[in-house]
Amino acid sequence: MGLLTLATVLVVGIGAAQGLRVMRASKAARTAGWTIILIVVFWVWYMVAADYGYNAVSGTYTLRREGKSSTLVLRHDRSFQQDLSRAGKRVRAQGTWRRSGEGGIAFSREFLKLSGQEIADDGEAYGHVEKSFLGLRLSIAFEPDKGGPRLSRKMGWLN
Repeated sequence: MGLLTLATVLVVGIGAAQGLRVMRASKAARTAGWTIILIVVFWVWYMVAADYGYNAVSGTYTLRREGKSSTLVLRHDRSFQQDLSRAGKRVRAQGTWRRSGEGGIAFSREFLKLSGQEIADDGEAYGHVEKSFLGLRLSIAFEPDKGGPRLSRKMGWLN
């Protein structure tokens, strides 16, 4: 939704700017029009980049590291499915996930431990959702200070 809204704002804004040129609007009117367009574009970007809600974090994340691969699917209903391949063996797990604060994420005991990741005493796996590329590219990092695993998601509109 955010990308579609942004595209609509840009198309309408560019069309409005072209219309202003044809009508020979005053410089003040053109400046005001572009200012409003920039404010709307910034607002739409911020709403997408600052969103750590369940819908924003849901999606498919992958990790390929040291001959191992993992695919993690986070569903909107707060369930997950994880496929882990190690040494030619494939293991699958299903469980639940929940957000914890801004960016924190917790997985139930069923989560399959990844190489370089620690599991808490309560049996849950804790990670942190990180955003890059203007807040649009998501990844889930486990033990980032210790070089732990990081599962990456494709850009939202490519999923």
